[in-house]
Formats: sequence, structure tokens, C-alpha cells
Amino acid sequence: MLDTPIHPRDLPLFSDDLDVISNVLDEVCAVRGVGRRTQEAERLAALMIQLYRQGVRDGAKLAALTKAYL
Repeated sequence: MLDTPIHPRDLPLFSDDLDVISNVLDEVCAVRGVGRRTQEAERLAALMIQLYRQGVRDGAKLAALTKAYL
């Protein structure tokens, strides 16, 4: 048996999780005038996934932290 703990950041993202991230990404991209299929949007999505896995599950907080990053 493994003695290594499972961290929340190691768990898979489910469709509900991806819906939250996708909706926030749409909002942030629209506010900042960033195309959804650009490298900047990919970078923002990666940041959101990282924040989400760290426990930021609220869409408004996720958007605020992502906007602050910009």
C-alpha cells in the first residue's frame, strides 16, 4: 500500500470543474479583449487550473485572482 498522501491538486478535474473554469475564462478574455484561442488565453487557462486545484473554487474569486495576474 502507498503511504503517499493524495493532494487535491493531483485529483482529476471533472466536467463541472471545467465548466466553472471555462465560464471564468470566457469572462476574463472578454473583459481583457483576449481571443479565446490565443496563447494568452491558454496561459490564463493554465493559471486558472492551477488556482482551482489549489482550492479557489468560487468563480468570482477565480476571476478576480486571474484578472489581478494580468
